Amino acid sequence: MISLVSISAQSAFSLNGLIGISNESFTSLNSFEYNPANYSVIKDWGFSFTYGSELEPSFTSNLYQVTAAKTFGKHFISLRYTPGYQKEFIFKSGSTEIDTTTEPVNLENKFTYKELFGFGYSYKISQEFSAGINVRYFDQSFTKENVTIVYAQEPYLDKDIEIDKSNFWKTDLGIIWKPNEIVTLNLATSNLFLLKSDIQYNENKEFLLRTDKSVIAGLNIFPAKDFNLNLVYETNQSLITGISKLFSFSNNKLGISISAFHNTEQTPFFAGINPSAIFISKYFDVSISWINYFYERKSTGNFNEFRENGISNIINNQYSFDKLLLTTNFKLNTLVEQRVKFLDVTINQNIYPALSDKYLDLPIATARVVNLTNEKIEVKPLVLLNKINVDKIQSPSITIAPFDTSDIKFYTVIPENYDAINPELTYADFYLMTVNEDYDDQFQKALLVNGINAWDGNVHNLRYFIKRDQDFSIKYSKSILTQHKNEIDTLPNATSDFYKAKFLFNSFVNNLTYISDPRASAEYVQYPGQTLDLKGGDCDDLSVLYSSLLESVGIETALVDYSTDKNLKHVNVMFNSKLSPDQASLITANDTKYFIRKDENGNDEIWIPIETTSLTDFDSAWTIASDKFQNEALNNFGLIKGQVEIIDIY
Repeated sequence: MISLVSISAQSAFSLNGLIGISNESFTSLNSFEYNPANYSVIKDWGFSFTYGSELEPSFTSNLYQVTAAKTFGKHFISLRYTPGYQKEFIFKSGSTEIDTTTEPVNLENKFTYKELFGFGYSYKISQEFSAGINVRYFDQSFTKENVTIVYAQEPYLDKDIEIDKSNFWKTDLGIIWKPNEIVTLNLATSNLFLLKSDIQYNENKEFLLRTDKSVIAGLNIFPAKDFNLNLVYETNQSLITGISKLFSFSNNKLGISISAFHNTEQTPFFAGINPSAIFISKYFDVSISWINYFYERKSTGNFNEFRENGISNIINNQYSFDKLLLTTNFKLNTLVEQRVKFLDVTINQNIYPALSDKYLDLPIATARVVNLTNEKIEVKPLVLLNKINVDKIQSPSITIAPFDTSDIKFYTVIPENYDAINPELTYADFYLMTVNEDYDDQFQKALLVNGINAWDGNVHNLRYFIKRDQDFSIKYSKSILTQHKNEIDTLPNATSDFYKAKFLFNSFVNNLTYISDPRASAEYVQYPGQTLDLKGGDCDDLSVLYSSLLESVGIETALVDYSTDKNLKHVNVMFNSKLSPDQASLITANDTKYFIRKDENGNDEIWIPIETTSLTDFDSAWTIASDKFQNEALNNFGLIKGQVEIIDIY
C-alpha cells in the first residue's frame, strides 16, 4: 500500500513543450503551471488558444485553453479559460437485483475534476526583476449511485444519485530575475494559499485533489543565440527539463524543443517526453507538441488504488494519456512601441551663430541612448533649437545592438538669416526616431545661444566671420580695384595680387580707427561691413575685414595667431603674393619681409605679413608685421613652440 503523504505530482508542466522563458517566444503567455510569476514579453495585447486531442483509449479532441493578456506600462494581466483542463473517473460500484427474475441495476461512482479559469498579474520592478501572482479556480464533483427497494404491488428498484461538490481557489506567487541576457532565474510557490469550500460527505475527502505545498525553482540558460537549456525543479522531488533551438528564417524563426518530466506519481523516472516544433513571427506563434508517456496507461485503474493515490495534477497524472496539441499565440500592438530611450543629454558647447558651418562637423550635444528591444535597430536623431530652427535637423543615423547603450551625436544648422544681436538662454528639443511614425523619445535641455557677433576666442573660428559677409566684400573690392585698373594693367602680371592687396589696404586704412580690445576667451567680432560703417575696430575686426576683401578677389589669406604673451594676444593677416622666391626682387630686396610656404603641389610661394592695426599705409603695415613675424615666429622659434600659429582661411 502506498502512503498518501509520499504521493505528490509536479505543478510545473507545459502543454506546448517550450518551457524556456525567452524574449523571442510568447509561449509562456498561456501557462500558469511553469510560470506562476506571470512573466511575459507581450508589449500590448496577447491572445492564446490551445486545441488538442487525447490519443488513447479513444480519439477525442477538445479546446484546452483560451487566454487574453494585456500590458499596461509596467503592469501585465492575463485571464485564462480552461475548458479542456478536466479529468473524469468512473468506477463500477456493484449491481443490485430484487430476485433472479428481475433485471439487475448497475451502480457507478463518478469523480470529475476541472480547472475552470485563472487570473494572473505581474509587475516589472526593473529591467532585471519581475514579480507576479496567479489565482486559479478548481471544481470537483463526486457522484455516487445508490439503490433502494420500493415495495408496492410489485417491488421495484429506485436509483438515487448522491452528488457531492467541492471547489477551491489557489493562489501562488513568483519572481523572475534576469541578471543578463544569458541567464534567467525564477522562484515560485505551489499551493501557497488555498480557499476551499466544505465537502458534504467525509467519505469523499480522500478523493479530493492533492494540494501539498511546494516551491518551484527554474533556471534558463542561453549559452548561444537562439539556443536554450532549461530546468524547473520542485521541492516535492519533481522536475521538468528541456532544450530548444531556434533557426532564423527570413524575418521569422523556426524552432524545435524537447522536454522530459519526472514526478513521484509516475514511472519510470522520466515518465514521458514532450517534443515540440514552433514557428515564430512578429505577430503570432504556432507550436505543435506531443506529450508521450513511456508506459501503458489505464483509464482509471483499480478503485482502491485510486482512492489511495488520488491525483494532484489534472492534465498530467498517472492516468493521463498521450496528447497532440496545437497552440497559437497572437500578439497585437495597438500602442506605439518605444524602442529606444534617452538616458541623458550633454551639451557640448554653447551656440555661436556666426560659426554656423562648424556645427555641421562638430556636435552641439551628445546623448546616451539605450535600445529597449531584443533586436538591432537604426536610430535617427533629430534636434530643434527653439527660436532658431523652424524644422528639426536630422543628424547621421546610428545602429544600436539589442539592449545595448550608445552615444549619439547631434548636429545642427544655423539659418543664414539669423541676426539676433543679444545672447539668449533658450532650450533644445532632442528626438529619437526608429520605425515608428512618431518619436520614440524626447529630451529637452537648456543652452545658451549667443548673438550674431559673438566669438569663442578661437582664432581658427574667425574664418566664419570672414566668409559670412562675402557679398559685401566682393562689391567693395571690385569698386576699389576698378579705380586702379589702369595701374594694375601696366604692372607685371606676376605682381598683380601683391598690388591688389596694397590698393585694397590703402583704400580703407585712413578712414578707420584702432580701438584696443585685447582678446579674451570670448568677445564681440565685427563683420567687414560693420567695421567700415563703424570706422574702427580691434585687431580681430581689422584682420577679418582685410582677409575678407582679399579672399573676395581670389587672394589666399591666413591669420597669424600670436600667443607669446598670455595676457595680451594678437592676430594679423598674411596673404599669398603668388610670387616665387626668384621673383622676390619684384617687390622687395629684404628677404626678412616675407615668408616662404609651399603650395599643394610643393612649389615655394612668397607670403606677405600685414599688421592690420597699423592704420597708416600698406608699406608701414608690411614692415611692422614682417618684423614681428621674424622676431617672434622665427628667431624665437614661436612656430616650433606653438606660440605662433598660421591659420589658413580655406
